[in-house]
Amino acid sequence: MSLNIAISFMFIIGSVSLLIYENNGLFQTLNAQDDVLLNNDSSLQTNETELLPYKTVIVQLLADQLETKLNKSAAILEIASTLPQISTLPNASLIDPSLHGIPKDADIVKRQIAQNILSVDKDFERIFYILPNGDMYFEEPYFKQENLTINNFAFRDYFKGAISTGQTYLGNVVISPSSGLPNFNIAVPLYSDKNSGNTNNTENLIGLFAGDQGLSTYYKLLQSLSLPKNEIAVYVDSNGQVISSSVSLSDISNQNQFDFRALQSFKDVMNNKSGHNIEKIDGKDRFIVYAPIKFKSTIWGVLLIS
Repeated sequence: MSLNIAISFMFIIGSVSLLIYENNGLFQTLNAQDDVLLNNDSSLQTNETELLPYKTVIVQLLADQLETKLNKSAAILEIASTLPQISTLPNASLIDPSLHGIPKDADIVKRQIAQNILSVDKDFERIFYILPNGDMYFEEPYFKQENLTINNFAFRDYFKGAISTGQTYLGNVVISPSSGLPNFNIAVPLYSDKNSGNTNNTENLIGLFAGDQGLSTYYKLLQSLSLPKNEIAVYVDSNGQVISSSVSLSDISNQNQFDFRALQSFKDVMNNKSGHNIEKIDGKDRFIVYAPIKFKSTIWGVLLIS
């Protein structure tokens, strides 16, 4: 990677790190306010309506925090996708189905870019390149390519979404075919003609440059909050699947998997609305404050459940 590109990557990381640092400062302030609420008996008697402004701030901050992280990672992929090492045509003849892509020592320049991204953005667990027909071209780290159980990814939502929109696309939570663990993917479509990024334009598509992120980072993010014991913060994708939560979901539902899609709060979020509702979960009234998390054409949500 050239020095200029390396500097560009570090500038993005530094700028976003500052935003995350500032948000963390707000988290510390909110945590301190939580301590006051928890240790003031009179405050505990305050009803949910009176606490609504405070809860709304928490929810919006959580939405902004996740949007910042997603945009930071997407920006790194987008910058890398403009490099000639990535934007030149891949050599599909190098693919060996038994290797689930090209050999470890093939197309090293593309692999090196992927390795550099992994070194500067620890949120990514894999960086990979997919051909226009959905076949895996390569994956880094290479041992994860070796562990793949499938070779074609044309059925994935991030693949379909990137092609149909012609822009960077955020997919929902899926089970990784290399690790067997839940993750989500960010994919950037690559075109031989720079003006080809139009909806459903596949004529000049040369592939997708993408990365996946595991959920552990996002669990740590929410579990670092000092929320009152009767509150749970949850990130959900557009299918209602849990991305992360501040505590075990068994604390709000006796079911192993609660269907968030049944909540009006979730439906409002998917309609790009913020607000609050009182809804029943396992027959108990829960006060829910919610907000959408927007990333280009994808909407996720954050819910604060009391």
